[in-house]
Amino acid sequence: MKRWHENMIEQKAWKAAFDVIASLEENGYEAFIVGGAVRDSLRGHTANDVDVATNAVPVEVKSVFSRTADVGISHGTVLVIHPLSPVEVTTYRTEGTYQDHRRPDEVYFVSSLAEDLKRRDFTINAMAMSGNQEIIDLFGGKEDLQNGVIRAVGEPIERFKEDALRMLRAIRFSAQLGFQIEDSTFEGISKQAQDLHFIAKERIKAEFDKIFVSEHPEKAMRNIQQSGLNQFLPGEYIEIGRWGSFEAGLESWKGWAFFCLLQPQQDEKIMHIFKCSNNEKKIVKDIIEAYQSLISQGWTMRNYFEFDLEVLKTAYEFADYLEKVPTQPKSVEEIEQNKANLAIQKKTDLVISGHDLIKWSGKKGGSWLKETLEKILTEILENRLSNDQQHIKEWFLSERTH
Repeated sequence: MKRWHENMIEQKAWKAAFDVIASLEENGYEAFIVGGAVRDSLRGHTANDVDVATNAVPVEVKSVFSRTADVGISHGTVLVIHPLSPVEVTTYRTEGTYQDHRRPDEVYFVSSLAEDLKRRDFTINAMAMSGNQEIIDLFGGKEDLQNGVIRAVGEPIERFKEDALRMLRAIRFSAQLGFQIEDSTFEGISKQAQDLHFIAKERIKAEFDKIFVSEHPEKAMRNIQQSGLNQFLPGEYIEIGRWGSFEAGLESWKGWAFFCLLQPQQDEKIMHIFKCSNNEKKIVKDIIEAYQSLISQGWTMRNYFEFDLEVLKTAYEFADYLEKVPTQPKSVEEIEQNKANLAIQKKTDLVISGHDLIKWSGKKGGSWLKETLEKILTEILENRLSNDQQHIKEWFLSERTH
C-alpha cells in the first residue's frame, strides 16, 4: 500500500511538471524537467522532486499561471501551485564568483539551457527532459549513469571552489547510488578538502543524514578518509569496515548513534558540533548508555524501565552487529516482552508520592525523599515490592526502623 501511495504521488508530480512545461511552451517559452528527477527516472527509481527550468524570467512565469508563490524569486525560482502537485520553476541561470565557497555573489538569468546545465555539480545531475520526454545530455551524464560514475561537470576544482559542499555531495551520491567517484573528481576533492571549513555545520549534517540512511555508508566513510576530508570534519573516521553491513533504515539517528559509538570516547558530544537537534542528542545518548550497560553487566529491570523500547532494541542490534551480545536477552522479542512485563511503565504509575512519605515519617522534605522514592521504584521494578500503598507504607516504616 505504501509503495502504491508513493507511486501515485510521483505520478502526480510528473503530470504536474509536464502540464507546467506545456503551459509555458504555449506562451512562447521553453521549459524542461531538470536535475535529480531526470537522473532517477533513467534509473527507474522514485523521484522525490520534479523541478522545471525555463528561459522565462520569474515575472513571465507568474504571468502564465494563476496561482504561484515566491519561494526563491531572487534566485529565479517561482512555485507554481498546480492542482496535482506544486512545481518549482526556475529561470535558466549562471552564477558569478563564490567568495565564501558556499553561495554565488550574483546570479544572472540566461536564455540558454546549456548555460544553465553547465553550472550544475555532476554530470548525472546535469541532464534535462523535454515535454515529450526527450533527454538532453550535454556532458555525458547518461553514460556515467550507466557506468556508475560520479563525475564533476567541467573542471572539478572549479566546481568545488564554487560550493565546497559539493565535495561531500559527491561522496554522499556514491553512498546512495553505489557509484565510484571518477579519478579527477576525487583528486579535486583531495586538493580542495580544506575549503570544507567554509561550510555551515548544518549543511554538512544534512549530508551525513543522507549518508547514514544510504545503502553504502562504508563507501562514504572510506572516501571521506581516503580523500582527506576527514581532516576537516568533526570526529574520528576509524574502524571503517564496521560500516560494511550497517543499516539505519530510514532513521538517520541510528547512523549518528553508530558513528558516536565508534568514536574513541563512545559519547554523543560530537553531535553538538554537528548542530544535531535536542531530540537526536537525547536518543543517541540513551542508545550509547543502554549499549554500554548491556555489554558490561546486562540490563536490569531498571534499565528496561528507564529506556524507551526503540532505544533498547537499537542498542541490542548494535551489540549483536558488533558481536558483543551478552547471554541475556536472547532476542528483540525477549526485550519487548521484558519491557511489557514491567510492574509499572512510568513514574506516574507509582501509587504513592513524596507527600505520603513525609506524612508517614513526620520528617521535612530533603534529599532523603528523592533517594527513598528511587529505592521504592527499584524495589517495585525488581518485583520485591508490590505497587500497593499499604505494602509500600509497611516496607517504608520497616526500613526506617533498621
